[in-house]
Amino acid sequence: MQSIYTPFTNLLNSNNTVVNEPLNKEKVLKENYLLLKNSEKNFFPPRKVLIISKTTRLQWEMSLKDVNYKKIKNEKVFFDEISNENISPHIIVKHLKHIKYVNKIIHALKKHCIQIKIIYFDEYNENSSKGFDLIITAGGDGTFLTGASKIKNNIPIIGLNSDYHGSEGYLCIGKKMNIPPKIIINKFLEKKFDWMYRQRIKVIVKERSITKEKNMLVNKKIFYVLNEVFISEINSGKVSYFEVSINNEKPVKQKNSGISICTGTGSTAWHFNINKLYDDKLKSIINVLENMGVIFENKNSNFIKEVCNRYNKKLIFDPFCCQMAYTFREPIYNNTFHQMSQKGFTRNIKIISKCSNGGLFLDGNNLIPINFNSEIILQILPEDSLKTVYMNFDN
Repeated sequence: MQSIYTPFTNLLNSNNTVVNEPLNKEKVLKENYLLLKNSEKNFFPPRKVLIISKTTRLQWEMSLKDVNYKKIKNEKVFFDEISNENISPHIIVKHLKHIKYVNKIIHALKKHCIQIKIIYFDEYNENSSKGFDLIITAGGDGTFLTGASKIKNNIPIIGLNSDYHGSEGYLCIGKKMNIPPKIIINKFLEKKFDWMYRQRIKVIVKERSITKEKNMLVNKKIFYVLNEVFISEINSGKVSYFEVSINNEKPVKQKNSGISICTGTGSTAWHFNINKLYDDKLKSIINVLENMGVIFENKNSNFIKEVCNRYNKKLIFDPFCCQMAYTFREPIYNNTFHQMSQKGFTRNIKIISKCSNGGLFLDGNNLIPINFNSEIILQILPEDSLKTVYMNFDN
């Protein structure tokens, strides 16, 4: 039976402010943010599906040599075009596997008389999804993230991993399992799935023209991010400088190596590795505590690993949780730049960039240059969530 896969939750204390600590499911309130509209109470099979195909390595290399693979619909013609090129057989094999996989998706959909349109990864824009009932990405996590970034309505998206050997497929149905597309599509059409709403970060970038006479908004852009946002100087060797306000509190000046903000979906990726506790660091902390007279019984390698594992597990939170996790990387604290929490959870962050050549990195594959005094607002709202599909293949 079709259902919602776990409701939205928030993490508030009695004063209605965000609790600034790792998420604990025991503390999560029962207040739910189910985006269950009337149109979602009944499942309607899709009539028009947009397929977003990744660009294979072979296609990318050919584009560098002015071979327009997008206009070549016949694979034989395509290979005639590249017959004189020195190309690794491995690249050709992977290309053919991907094309075969996409054809399986097409065949499975056509069996159900569903209209199809196929576009490539780099052709996708805000208008591409108009008029479609479902988006299917054929590739890996990068293709799925691209597909997710431009959805501004309630169109569901399904990720299919076309290379389960070479791609982790964390965001794709089946991940690294070798499940034929027809099985996934049939399960979807037979309603053997759950809706899963993954929270996204709404990023608002405001550029201002500031003079003695006026402070005028000259440009405003909005982006949607599924995994993480990273803000820093584009030159990674330079210190980043910001004014930061968390939950509408008084802005605080910050110098650091950049600010990472992620969703629950992204908490297993960069955020996890930035904050991860390693064995050697914990050993050093324990040595300091022992020198201070603290006694640790049964201290051995298993104890060290267990503590690290428990700490690291708390860094990960649920994709449907209506929270962002933020981290200031290598913050600089002194008489000018006062100490504040290096990491925590929030729903709203406002950042004024004081970087000379700053950059906003969205989901690892989209760089937005930001100017001095650019205002970046990051929010997480239930209505901006991404409608995805969860399927169980255990039985």
